[in-house]
Amino acid sequence: MLEQFFNENQSKLLNFITQRVKEGRDDLPPIQELSEKLEMSVPTLREQIEALKILGLLDARPRHGLHIRSIDGSAGMRSTALIATACDRKYFYQYSDLRDRVEQAWFVSAAEKLEQGDVVQLEQYVINAQAKLQGNPIQIPHREHKELHLSIYKRLDNVFVMSILNTYWSLYEAVGMDLYTDLNYQNKVWDYHKEIVESIKENDFQKGLALLNEHMQLLYER
Repeated sequence: MLEQFFNENQSKLLNFITQRVKEGRDDLPPIQELSEKLEMSVPTLREQIEALKILGLLDARPRHGLHIRSIDGSAGMRSTALIATACDRKYFYQYSDLRDRVEQAWFVSAAEKLEQGDVVQLEQYVINAQAKLQGNPIQIPHREHKELHLSIYKRLDNVFVMSILNTYWSLYEAVGMDLYTDLNYQNKVWDYHKEIVESIKENDFQKGLALLNEHMQLLYER
């Protein structure tokens, strides 16, 4: 299957990696040994390995060699999205629209899977954020904003959904949205977050979804 989409050297390495994963292993042999197994020169193999590192498929650990990372589409998706957004900011809003629709589509399924401790953590994010907004000096609760949204979806068994959501926050930070300082806007955002969390706590997921939909329109009013 991989041969349809990758060149010969890429396919050799990727086929080896997928077989390793199927065997329940996450380690790779030393480069010289791997070179012999794949009948590929060491320089060519190193090039392929570096490419897979950029895509987030491989990881080089000091004194532990090469390891296969858990499946996560964020790295490749993030690189493409960051380059596009650097060329034209319109791509941030296109990606933001994609993220909105993904969160909306998966909200109920995700919220239903949350455990009591997860909801307590969501409540704590709201408390911490409001404390920052009421502090002296005022602080923008970006970390709480990011973690609250991602935490709602963390129990979904879907790496592609999480890849899309994680990439969104990288773009959000890249274009400086995390530095926005209008206090009225921030208070509106966190009023919505508080109500969404309360809806999840009450198992009123449809109400939470409706609030999420309203909340997402705020970004386009900035």
